[in-house]
Amino acid sequence: MVGERCDPDTIKWSHKHLPHVLLNDTWWQTETGWPICSNLINIEEFGPLYPTLPGSVTKPIPGYDVKIFNEENEEVKNGELGKVVIKLPMPPSFMLTLWGNDEAFIAKYLDETPGYYTTGDAGVKDEHGYVHIMTRVDDVINTSGHRISTGRLEEVINETIGVVESAVVGFNDPLRGECPLAFIVLRGANSD
Repeated sequence: MVGERCDPDTIKWSHKHLPHVLLNDTWWQTETGWPICSNLINIEEFGPLYPTLPGSVTKPIPGYDVKIFNEENEEVKNGELGKVVIKLPMPPSFMLTLWGNDEAFIAKYLDETPGYYTTGDAGVKDEHGYVHIMTRVDDVINTSGHRISTGRLEEVINETIGVVESAVVGFNDPLRGECPLAFIVLRGANSD
């Protein structure tokens, strides 16, 4: 599983139907050139260094100091949703600029969080140091002052019996700001 985090249902299905297959769920970006988080499968002869947890990309690999920040660029407590940033300097594979546009590179990736690379992802870090990438920062909605991950809402909806898939978006509400709106695909009567 490479790039984006693997959705929890696929990991659960894999654990159930492929019990002897080791899963390596990684999270990385084109900009970074190699994984940011991984369970480092086969780094030890007996399998993964960290167990795969549904919904998590496991832990940062050496070279990455991953933090979760709030809008004021302060680190949040474990379990709180925020923007995912990485402390500079970055490993050697990291991009050096945008082709022909150093100013845009600095504005997009470095200005918002001085001393850190802004990934553009939103997530949480749990008490064991596991990173959970929930959504893109622009997919977090603000409802009555609460930042809500549309990806996390989709996970909860998809756990409901009879739901095949869902998509959550924000819609404008004059009183609450953005409110979640869910589009849901229900399982047919003849499906298992």
